[in-house]
Formats: sequence, C-alpha cells, structure tokens
Amino acid sequence: MNDKQRDQVRDPTFHNVELVTTDASGHEKTYPLTLRDSSGIGVGAMYIGKEVLNPKCDYLLRDAGAGDRKVRIMWTKQVADFVLMMGMELADA
Repeated sequence: MNDKQRDQVRDPTFHNVELVTTDASGHEKTYPLTLRDSSGIGVGAMYIGKEVLNPKCDYLLRDAGAGDRKVRIMWTKQVADFVLMMGMELADA
C-alpha cells in the first residue's frame, strides 16, 4: 500500500450496485456487487457468483442514485467459494 492509498479516508458502507460490461456479441452483461467502502480514488466491493470477472475488460459501475462510472478492476481475492473481494479504481479519479 502506498502513501496515496493510505492517506485516503475510508467510508465503510454496504450499498448494492451493478458492474456492467458487454459480452463478445455486444450484449450488456451485469453482475450484482455490494460496495464495502469508497475513497477518492476507488471502491472496494464483494461479488457473489460463479462468473469469472476479467480485469482486462471495460466496466461501468451502475448506481441508481449516482449514475454510471467507469471503473478498472485493480485486484481480486477469492475469499470463499463463489465470493470475490475486489478493489476498483474510478477512471475519473
């Protein structure tokens, strides 16, 4: 963890959103996420499901109250069967 990350104030929340991408045929694919915390540069989230999320894909974070934000998956960690913890960087941060 670098100083920039360490200096960010964390705001622990649990808020349901969707992670949105497109499949090979161009159709929208959504994954339910629970945001755990957020900072000025990114968000931490939990995904429960069988799909493998590819960090190289383009994603939008869809929040009914805040609209769509472009995100990049920076790290993932499988913490249980079908449970993935992840950190995402906000593209506009």
